[in-house]
Amino acid sequence: METKVLAAIQKYGMLKAGDTAVVGLSGGADSCALLLVLLALRERLGITVKACHINHNLRGEESDGDEMFVRTLCAERGVPLTVFTIDVRAGVRKHESTEEAARRLRYEKFGEMCAEGAKLATAHTASDNAETVLMNMIRGTGTKGLAGIPPVRDMFIRPLIGCTRADTEEYCRKNGTDFVTDSSNLSDDYTRNRIRHRIIPALEEFNPSFVAAVSRMTGAVWEDSAFLDGYAEKCAAECAYKNGYDSRKLRELHPAVRFRIIAGELKRGGVEPSMLRIGQCEEIIEKGMGKVNLCKDKFAFVRKKVFYVETVIQHYRDR
Repeated sequence: METKVLAAIQKYGMLKAGDTAVVGLSGGADSCALLLVLLALRERLGITVKACHINHNLRGEESDGDEMFVRTLCAERGVPLTVFTIDVRAGVRKHESTEEAARRLRYEKFGEMCAEGAKLATAHTASDNAETVLMNMIRGTGTKGLAGIPPVRDMFIRPLIGCTRADTEEYCRKNGTDFVTDSSNLSDDYTRNRIRHRIIPALEEFNPSFVAAVSRMTGAVWEDSAFLDGYAEKCAAECAYKNGYDSRKLRELHPAVRFRIIAGELKRGGVEPSMLRIGQCEEIIEKGMGKVNLCKDKFAFVRKKVFYVETVIQHYRDR
């Protein structure tokens, strides 16, 4: 497994000598294996390894038990550990699920750990990647969704992206390290768990190497998507006009490039991009005029040959 992790780190430029890698340590097999493998490679890579643990307070004594396990593991291995305790239920926003709130709050704390330039190493594996791709396909997706979990995103790195869940469990056993099992991962109440427990085993009946096949696909799609993203940024700069984009120039672009520019404008305007919303924007860009309500008080406009996104309380002002 160390060979796979080292290959991923080098291929995607995840770490360089002098970097600090902070492992998001839940206590599960994946994160424990990640901690162990980075400790094994730290001298070779010339890095410092730390850890952080998030107690979401969602599973009562089980959550507290996970925290104690992580504290003990890091003490035994001499790893500096930071623990954050958060009240997820109290932090849930309107129209947000508990799972979504937990992820948002968790990544906020991860961001604090990286405030001084550290890299946050999350324990996403090839198995997680396959599950994510299937979830995206079920919901409907483009190349971004087919690319799966990005190996690198800002300060977040995924050194285990080439390893399976079986690899991490075996690595823990070989290194004499126990790990905890989150009881919520055993329930089929969540879509990801149903995919993990039902759909992937069924697909592996057709191809026992299904997870590896998905990894090869996402690697190729990720590279293509990264190239298109870079090209779209260049085109976006050329199309920028006033507070948005010249709709005439947008119409002249290849759909794949225009798609990315629209998605970027939606994000800038505080709207989560989706195939439906981007399609709605495409329609008014093609017409050369119009507006569409994207969500709540967020609107997309094409006015005076400019495409832009704004909130309803702002769009009346002179532009």
